[in-house]
Amino acid sequence: MDKEGWPISAKLARKWLASPKHVYNNKLNSPQPIDDTTVTLEWALRFRGARQRFNHLVRQAIYTEKAAEAVKNALVPVIERFFAAGKMNAAGVVIDTAPFLTNLLQFHIDWRFQFQPVSSFATLDGTALTDLTGALGNFNFYAAVGRATVTGERYYKYEGKNTIFCLEPVAQMTHIYVYIKDSYSFNDDSSSKSQYLGHWNKNGMVLSYAAVINDFFESSNLNVGNSPLEKGRYLPEGEEVDKPIDKRTSRLRKFRVKDVYWPVHNKTYRDWRSVHNRGGDFMVYSKPELIKLDKPIILKIDTVCRTIPAEQ
Repeated sequence: MDKEGWPISAKLARKWLASPKHVYNNKLNSPQPIDDTTVTLEWALRFRGARQRFNHLVRQAIYTEKAAEAVKNALVPVIERFFAAGKMNAAGVVIDTAPFLTNLLQFHIDWRFQFQPVSSFATLDGTALTDLTGALGNFNFYAAVGRATVTGERYYKYEGKNTIFCLEPVAQMTHIYVYIKDSYSFNDDSSSKSQYLGHWNKNGMVLSYAAVINDFFESSNLNVGNSPLEKGRYLPEGEEVDKPIDKRTSRLRKFRVKDVYWPVHNKTYRDWRSVHNRGGDFMVYSKPELIKLDKPIILKIDTVCRTIPAEQ
């Protein structure tokens, strides 16, 4: 991967190869080993397709009704706790999720409210695959609650001898966190077919044109990097990509080891893991970046009330 010019892809691959044997259980919110330093949001946004989808997330997707409901679901338990504890005064309260960043999985579970998929096709540079394709393939950008100020009209109501104090909460979310989360694993959806990852040797890789196109149309996870999608005469078209490729690039078209590329699939990695008892799946996170919204999100939340003890 280094020879292909994919430093991030190479670093993630080395981490997997050097890690103790571990298999991801395909449960999105399950505890898994984490790498939160290799992939950064800044790096991912250097790639045009990823940047376009990031912009769609922060300019449009976070403002949908479903996103608003998800924000409410995240905020309501906090508002109720603050109000029940008497911590909601006339000035309101600021909910800041920064302290929760120490546990990325729990932060993701508790505070995310929207996501934006990025397909393998979107990671291309024209028709060339990139380091982003090699590192992540398909992945998601996530948006999570950053900062929100909660205010609202407060009033008393009386039911028999009970005095009830109520709040009509209005939340104004001014900041969000955006981050990448993806699994680095070699599991397959089908037991009969393993995901194609290119043809490789020590000098680099080539691709089956037909397999790549099929992968894109099927929206599958293509984990390969910066090579052009060329329909070369040495590439199999319309047949299974389970045979080696001999490019025969010498002038006399003699056999040379460096011209032979071998098919690699998800199963190749799983078989290697079984033999060597190494190869650890893990979750990739980028560090959540705080973003101030050009247009704050205003949310009216259902009334919350608490009974005032008689002695008060």
